[in-house]
Amino acid sequence: MPEELPQLGRETLHEWSTLSYPSLVKELCSLFIGPELIPRDDLNDLIDRAFSRFRHREVVHLSRLRNGLNVLELWHGVTYAFKDLSLCCTAQFLQYFLEKRKRHITVVVGTSGDTGSAAIESVQGAKNVDIIVLLPKGHCTKIQELQMTTVLRENVHVFGVEGNSDELDEPIKTVFADVAFVKKHNLMSLNSINWSRVLVQIAHHFFAYFRCAPSLDMHPLSPVEVVVPTGAAGNLAAGCIAQKMGLPIHLVVAVNSNDIIHRTIQWGDFSLSKAVKPTLASAMDIQVPYNMERIFWLLSGSDSQVIRALMEQFESTKSVSLPKELHSKPSPLLSGSRLCSQVPGGCAGCQADPG
Repeated sequence: MPEELPQLGRETLHEWSTLSYPSLVKELCSLFIGPELIPRDDLNDLIDRAFSRFRHREVVHLSRLRNGLNVLELWHGVTYAFKDLSLCCTAQFLQYFLEKRKRHITVVVGTSGDTGSAAIESVQGAKNVDIIVLLPKGHCTKIQELQMTTVLRENVHVFGVEGNSDELDEPIKTVFADVAFVKKHNLMSLNSINWSRVLVQIAHHFFAYFRCAPSLDMHPLSPVEVVVPTGAAGNLAAGCIAQKMGLPIHLVVAVNSNDIIHRTIQWGDFSLSKAVKPTLASAMDIQVPYNMERIFWLLSGSDSQVIRALMEQFESTKSVSLPKELHSKPSPLLSGSRLCSQVPGGCAGCQADPG
């Protein structure tokens, strides 16, 4: 993530307000991906290619319900998960660089459900990418499991493993901590720990704001409340970045019984529960929301030392009480709500994790 975020004024927001979703992604990405990395014409072509297989002509659509309630439809990709949006772009960027550098890489992905199938779909058949997906047996929906296990491509390798998604993340983290091993085997990940994933997801929040804001002629601009169901907090981190860039949104975090993010925002209690609780929203059954590190960093004013110490303590003790100066900062920007809390119940509509 960049040390300093671009700041967008009213004039830029006005210019962007009528853009289509793909055009908005192009403008946002161009702020972070300079022409020395990807020339603008190439960047536009890659993003067009990424969205070419979406079922809806707008790619993303806002459905207007009653009483000012709106639903942002992020499920028109190949696997019906919102992660198709960011992963299809990330995969295009990745293959662009691999082709230029004549390299081959192996992607290692742990999944709680939707990441695995969307990642596979984004790179299946690519000559310069092999993908290894660790699928936690019994912890994904049947549809997601079939999406992962029925892709018959030579570069796709899916392994069923024991344990939940948090537990299978541990050996993956250990592998990536071995720098020499990573370099030797050209390893990388496509989880939302990958900055490109979060970058593209920032567009969701801008698109939602422009479709929901009553007017961009008001001063100050009218805020819009965005409810974000989340597990690993990737889409939440994207929303926080959008805020920091000048977008007047208020984020409401919705979680299921695995409510570490809710407790963190409400009481500064960043600690694990005794166990991951299985729910119908299986892709949200996560207790270690690794993108919270990015959010803490944003809220701390980019104080890397403070956040490193905090995360090292969490890694060691699995429990951190946020300092007041950090915990007091989320309240104007973030609030939390615990939803779908019955076990094994919850809201059947929350199958995919927008985090």
